[in-house]
Amino acid sequence: MEVLRVRIGEVEQHPELREVQEVLEHLRKVLTTLWSELGGEPVRPRFEIVEAAAGSLTLGVAPAAATQTPPQLLSQFAHDLMELTRLRFRPTMSSELLSDYRDLIKSPNPDTPIDYGYGDQWVRINAAVREQFEEAVTRTTAYEVALMGTIESVNIHRKPYSCSLYTKLPPHQRVRCTFEESLLHEIADALRKQCLVEVKGSAVYGPVGIYPLQLHILEAPEPVEPNLDYLRQAVHSMDIVPDGMSIVEYVDQLRQADEASA
Repeated sequence: MEVLRVRIGEVEQHPELREVQEVLEHLRKVLTTLWSELGGEPVRPRFEIVEAAAGSLTLGVAPAAATQTPPQLLSQFAHDLMELTRLRFRPTMSSELLSDYRDLIKSPNPDTPIDYGYGDQWVRINAAVREQFEEAVTRTTAYEVALMGTIESVNIHRKPYSCSLYTKLPPHQRVRCTFEESLLHEIADALRKQCLVEVKGSAVYGPVGIYPLQLHILEAPEPVEPNLDYLRQAVHSMDIVPDGMSIVEYVDQLRQADEASA
């Protein structure tokens, strides 16, 4: 069985239960999103703790035995994390996955070190890595950004309030959104109705992906009813993406060209 090991805190120090819970929840989100991008079964995957050792707390995490797992899931995770700590970003990584990795690297706080081990390879996340990564990942801030999708999973347990916007047109992704308390009624109403809406605000973009890492909603969501067939035909008719390239590859090419000319 392939196992991903997670060591929380320094050796001989006891981590807080809250730290363990936060790290494992963000790890679950990363593995779930990566699972989907690697073509895993269209079901919610389950991950289990299969090992535990004292000292600093070290846990062994693996997909549930009954689940058909993409064979490269844990190795891809370990490779991605190593590259991200070196400030190298996989071009095919989605904005949603990068956002999930960002949350994982930041957790549980700025100071507690976390070590991730796969095979004989270990990656350490500490205060210096977190600071350097945050500077590198928040590449561009844009204003008056508009996105279409459906509102999901509103969280009002801590401020700023947050929700997810599930984009309507492919590639389908969840964009992390924050909003002020004054917009709670309108956001909750869009969640309840599950209608297609347009949201506007300021956005932070990373080095990869076509969607922002995070959008701060500044206006109430506006219901929209687009003609999706017309939009698809319009996109194809304008030949936005060159033949033989995906939109992700084309956006990455444009981004690299822009950075080279900066």
